[in-house]
Amino acid sequence: MKRFRLWLEVATTLMLVALMVSTPGAAKAQSAEVLPELSQDWSVRVGLWIPQSQAARRAQGEVGISGLAERRVYKTLDYDINIGIGYNGFDRVYNIPVMGNIIWHKGNFRYGFGAGYAFGKRIDGRGISGAALGVNLGYQLTQTRNPLSLDLRYLFMSGADNELDGYSLTLGIRL
Repeated sequence: MKRFRLWLEVATTLMLVALMVSTPGAAKAQSAEVLPELSQDWSVRVGLWIPQSQAARRAQGEVGISGLAERRVYKTLDYDINIGIGYNGFDRVYNIPVMGNIIWHKGNFRYGFGAGYAFGKRIDGRGISGAALGVNLGYQLTQTRNPLSLDLRYLFMSGADNELDGYSLTLGIRL
């Protein structure tokens, strides 16, 4: 329980930092500075990771940290296409997915899937890499300039014998 509380405190602190950093000093229309396109449409997500494997939970603990930075590269009224890199795990057992995701919007609900490649470290310390697939179910909490959303994601990494598969519950902000 202490480990869960520690990860919860870390996730909360990181989200507060993200909120403070995203607070604008002046509106874009009032600023003479024009932001380059690559600096726009980024999202940062931080939360908890729960490995699917009982062996991974026994080796490292019940809950790890999940983090993701992704950029929206295509937007329509109904869906977005994002690319990003993440981290799910503990200090010695983890996966780092690099993925493309498509996220549909229906009201405040978000759902989608993604595919890519992941790198990781297994329970026995061996490094591994392989294809990654993910599914997403979320809810848009706010509709402000920097909207907040809550996502539940599942990541499957091939070749890891279920050790690096798992669920992440993250709070995200679009910057």
